[in-house]
Amino acid sequence: MGLIANGRATPQEQKISANGFFPEISVDEIRDIVKVDGSVTDARVKQTIFEEILDVNRLLASLVQPNTTLVKQATQWIGEKSDKEILYFSAVSNGVSAKVCEKYRGYDSTNAGNKRAEDLTSTIDEYRRNKHWAIQQLLQQNQTTVELI
Repeated sequence: MGLIANGRATPQEQKISANGFFPEISVDEIRDIVKVDGSVTDARVKQTIFEEILDVNRLLASLVQPNTTLVKQATQWIGEKSDKEILYFSAVSNGVSAKVCEKYRGYDSTNAGNKRAEDLTSTIDEYRRNKHWAIQQLLQQNQTTVELI
């Protein structure tokens, strides 16, 4: 891996695949989407991606069918990507975003640092919500459940 003065790692074109049913996830795309800078090592980013792929794949296990892929179950295409591929990437990348925000809030223990950490809590919740919305769309479920108390 090369190093550039702004702290960003040079692209490596690393892809992570699960079991052949789900689309591959590009480490570089995750770094770009999640805005992971060079201070977070590739090993940590990859570990977080592995964890999220495992979690998302577990939640989507009911979609797995023999002799097909998630992309082949697509109902529409946007650009060169299928709706299923876009939603799968959204679920994984939002999960990675939540974990990265949670783990790397910063080590500033001043009042300003504490305020920033509190502000990030709502962002982390939004990432988790977006992850679950993408999963629900893949499962063709409604995004809102209303229950009377």
